[in-house]
Amino acid sequence: MTKPEPLLDVARGDAARSHVLRESLKILRDRSGDPAFGKLVDDVLSGRRGLREAVANPLFGKALTPGVQAAAERFKEMPEEERERLAAEGERRLSRLREDLSAPDDEDFGDTSYLRPSR
Repeated sequence: MTKPEPLLDVARGDAARSHVLRESLKILRDRSGDPAFGKLVDDVLSGRRGLREAVANPLFGKALTPGVQAAAERFKEMPEEERERLAAEGERRLSRLREDLSAPDDEDFGDTSYLRPSR
């Protein structure tokens, strides 16, 4: 059986949001090039530290500030229609992810030969 990943504290029990946050943290970690930030993110991903706690660490702000500033500038210059389109696409992706995460894992059923018609 596949073990579910730990939920991040800021996701408020929403497995899909937690999954997206975890994937985003992995990307940030891999792109940062800062080993201390990487360890901080690894602590969050493993459940040894909460995301709220990590965000309060100065390493977090130092690693994110350049990217956040650039993204804020792009967002500010983006037409409202594009913002709405991206928001809707994000909601559709979260919805699909919620469906995928709530579907039973095939491994949960073990040997399902009894479900196949006998010949």
